[in-house]
Amino acid sequence: MFGPNALKAALASAAETQTIEDLVRDDRRFADVWSVASVVPGSFGPLNAAAMFGLLRDLPAARVVEIGSYLGRSTVFFAKTLQIMKAQSPQVVAIDPHTGDRQQMEMLGAARLPSFDLFSTHLAACGVSDLVRPIVKRSSEAAVGWAEPIDFLYIDGWHSYEAVMQDGRDWLPHLRPAGVVFFDDYARYAEVSRAVEDLAAEGRFVLWGNAFGQAVGGRGDSPPAAQRMLKITRTVLARRLYRPRNR
Repeated sequence: MFGPNALKAALASAAETQTIEDLVRDDRRFADVWSVASVVPGSFGPLNAAAMFGLLRDLPAARVVEIGSYLGRSTVFFAKTLQIMKAQSPQVVAIDPHTGDRQQMEMLGAARLPSFDLFSTHLAACGVSDLVRPIVKRSSEAAVGWAEPIDFLYIDGWHSYEAVMQDGRDWLPHLRPAGVVFFDDYARYAEVSRAVEDLAAEGRFVLWGNAFGQAVGGRGDSPPAAQRMLKITRTVLARRLYRPRNR
């Protein structure tokens, strides 16, 4: 017999599986992508990946820029998604100084945890090195002279108010008119949520909503794919199948 905790875990797992299927509209390619990306260590989760997959499929995207790569789980996810969707001239620009993850550094009391060698090893093992353009710099340094349009922007850098504001001011101007931006940990860190909302108040982008703890937006009104994703998010929240982490 299932104990109460085991039963609760089984129900939560079944709910998550159903939500992922709803988000990707039963597109079996997502499972192929996630089976590779999920092997790479990291906190980038399947619900967020599924939400992004649906939008990447409907854009379609050719250039993804991510700020904050760490060990490469999200990088591999983006690269495999572009690969499986046969995007024209696909490229993932992965910007990270590779000096360490904030949470891990704080827990270990370390000032620096170099990660580029392991990041590169993961890309090669997953067969996506040729699709990824790593930039081993702080995002503010990488932004100097940047002039390339961005289809999909994923901001998951240093989670301070000042850093998120700087990332938004530096990179949002390069988002294409139909492009999409995600800010990670919007529902987890008060500093991140305040910065995202201030960027929207400044007119840097239009904040469409909260998708499983991540802020999502773009330059104008949300497209049908984003509206559908946010509707699914609200439904899941209403059913208490997903609870955002405390800030």
